[in-house]
Amino acid sequence: MKRTLSPLLFLMIFSTIVHAQQLSSGIISPSNAMDWTRAGIPSGLPDTNWPICQTINAYSGSGATIQTALANCQSAHSNGGVVVLGAGTFNLSSGVLFPGGHLVLRGQGANATQLNFSGGASGCNGQSGFLCANGDGTYRGQGGTPHVANWTAGYGQGATQITLDNVSGIIAGQSILILNQCDTGFSGSACTTGSPIDNGNYFQCSTPWSAPGVGCNIANESADGASWRSGPAWQQEVVQVTAVNGKVVTISQPLHHPNWAAGQSPQAIVIQPIIQVGVEDLSIDGSAALSVSDGVFYSNSFQSWVSGVKISNVGAHSVAANGGFNDLFQNNYMYGNPTSYGDNAGFYVNTGGNNVIQNNICHKVHICWLNDGPDDGAVFAYNYSVNQYNGTASNDLMGFATVAHSAGDDFQLLEGNAINKTIDDADHGAHLNMTKFRNFIWGWDSCANGQCNAITAKATQVVPFVSGYGTRYSVNVANVLGTPGYHTKYQDTQGFGSGTIWELGAGYGSQPPDPLAISTMLRWGNWDVVNGTTQFNASEVPTSAPVYPIAIPTVGNTGAGQSSFPASFYLSGKPSWFGSIPWPSIGPDVTNGNVGQCAGTLNTAGKFNGLAATNASQCAGSGLNTAWGGHVNANPAMACYLNVLGGNPDGTGSALAFDARTCYGGSSPPPSKPNPPTNLTGVVQ
Repeated sequence: MKRTLSPLLFLMIFSTIVHAQQLSSGIISPSNAMDWTRAGIPSGLPDTNWPICQTINAYSGSGATIQTALANCQSAHSNGGVVVLGAGTFNLSSGVLFPGGHLVLRGQGANATQLNFSGGASGCNGQSGFLCANGDGTYRGQGGTPHVANWTAGYGQGATQITLDNVSGIIAGQSILILNQCDTGFSGSACTTGSPIDNGNYFQCSTPWSAPGVGCNIANESADGASWRSGPAWQQEVVQVTAVNGKVVTISQPLHHPNWAAGQSPQAIVIQPIIQVGVEDLSIDGSAALSVSDGVFYSNSFQSWVSGVKISNVGAHSVAANGGFNDLFQNNYMYGNPTSYGDNAGFYVNTGGNNVIQNNICHKVHICWLNDGPDDGAVFAYNYSVNQYNGTASNDLMGFATVAHSAGDDFQLLEGNAINKTIDDADHGAHLNMTKFRNFIWGWDSCANGQCNAITAKATQVVPFVSGYGTRYSVNVANVLGTPGYHTKYQDTQGFGSGTIWELGAGYGSQPPDPLAISTMLRWGNWDVVNGTTQFNASEVPTSAPVYPIAIPTVGNTGAGQSSFPASFYLSGKPSWFGSIPWPSIGPDVTNGNVGQCAGTLNTAGKFNGLAATNASQCAGSGLNTAWGGHVNANPAMACYLNVLGGNPDGTGSALAFDARTCYGGSSPPPSKPNPPTNLTGVVQ
């Protein structure tokens, strides 16, 4: 049964008080900016007052009992209902498929409600997962025949109305449109007419590199391809339809790419998403079913969430979205799996848009956030990732906390994170308008305590920041970068080096470096350990960029009389889960930060030397040095890991006991408001 949002709820969801263009005013030019305040669920989780349909006590058996309870809840409360799982351990031989939207599965807390799975759910839309939710629609990797409309007018940046050649099946207040066009140089319904010749400026590309100026992705990687268009077509934006008048469709947010063009054969894919599915306040363990790839899997979901959840030992991805739109993943703890680590990730997105991943801990996970398909307009903020574990592999390449791995990963915002490395790679194509703001990226990992297997020190791409060939018009502002005692070089254009703060435009194989990765990039107000001071360099502002130049910012350089940087590019004020932690927590305008560096020689066995910590007791007797210019306070996720959970600064050790409500104020609804009688439902199978 399809459900639409009520007009009042619709207005609440899409109303925005403070727009990102205002938050970044004076820093990012309009052609490079996006309104990230619209990402995720701007009004917060909607289920605070949803009624509780049923409480299920801990049991051993299949997931059918929970699935039936969700179906009954949907029938009784179509506008939103909650199924509560009691305290204790649920040993489940099969997973759970949500029967529809406006449903929440809520535990009593991640330390209280434990779900141990030995089998996955049936019907996870081509994937495998323990908890699954599917919307309707077909595109990349989902099989079937997609619902496609040609986009015939309304391409201008900022437009809120577009014209399609047909509006069949489009429902105002429900339908999602994936707006898409052929890569630069291509056209036609299949995007097979033309060639991928670099235009020397704003270059959308996903085809393999074959000759100077032709293609972009690295020589040993095949091109990704969209199932509905056989040729290269990876630029996308995701919008919800708010009104339909003839063939003119009003969309939920203004277009932000500046290069939509009739000559690149734009189209719209129509999706009927599953709306508002939530998983809250419980733990998932997949040790007994490592062939199941995902802990929570959402397909074609809208404004769905995972909050206050601990997920450990799953086959590949703790949380995965194959078509996740405006989803919110917050306040979670992810612990890695004991098997392969090729694309193992805490958060995995294979096609999405406008998702928010905030205030999570990734512990011993190979990649904290992996984009393996286009994921435009996403926000990854205030997360902490430690020990980018590589399984049993023994190589000296340092892992990375975040990777934009596909063409179409554009206009993403990374803000306030404490991580080892971020990379916008060239493996499957180019990236446009990526923004990093107020992150602490230390760019080095210890190998002192067995986490690197036979390797005693990482030596390849041991850098904080990688912006690969074809990544253009990036914005990097107010970040704190590098590790004292290790990084000695400011920037390089060669790939897979070490000891450098910025690796920019590096080519791979026969590719030369891409000079436009540097000359179109804005760097302003970043502090790094090589210079030991904040950089406000006019030479690092792309005032002469070939298409979308940026003026010298008028914000941030307080020494020159400018106003301070804003605290955030997507939050209008300090969130409740920050508690007493200073806001903002990271940046050149932050002083007396509480994060220092464990003293001593790097990679000393039994020690955490060189790593970030908040007090000397975390440094195994080595002491804590003042470091990073005092510009870093532990963000809430980092403070939770180090100060509440007692995690090691190098990420070694087993999974930790975790409950979001012991770490963060106002992180999630109380477990059941109030606790219902324990005898409402008792099930033993």
